[in-house]
Amino acid sequence: MMVHTPAPWIIWYIWKARNDKAFNGKDTSPLETLQLAQSEAETWRLAQIVDKPHDDDDAAETSPPDAVPPPHGPVCSIDASWHKDDHLFGGGMVLKTEDGVTTYGSFSSNRVLNPLHAEFQTLMWAMKSSIQLDHIAMTFETDCLQLVHLIEED
Repeated sequence: MMVHTPAPWIIWYIWKARNDKAFNGKDTSPLETLQLAQSEAETWRLAQIVDKPHDDDDAAETSPPDAVPPPHGPVCSIDASWHKDDHLFGGGMVLKTEDGVTTYGSFSSNRVLNPLHAEFQTLMWAMKSSIQLDHIAMTFETDCLQLVHLIEED
């Protein structure tokens, strides 16, 4: 049984609210931030529920050809925050090990040319950080499909 905790979502939405305040001058109340994070965590939890198909004696159970097997070992999820008018960009990671230990990290740095560069810099930072934490193998996750394509194809 997997335990679903909203903690990573709360941390992420605090980070986003901080960026909105620092870079856009937008104030978000702590209660609004917490409610949004909890709502997103619950939506994500519900989206992960997969209905099992009814057993059919004639149909063999197969996975789609493009299905990715679940990662083995530690997993590091990354994301970046970039805006064309800002002098800085930020990045963050959530690193989960097989034994349940979770490590969070974030950084900011001088502005880069575009969001793809920010995502790439965040990936490089997360890779260096995972090595410093003595992980020799790691699965990295990102929501930046363009970065995934760049790494896989080029």
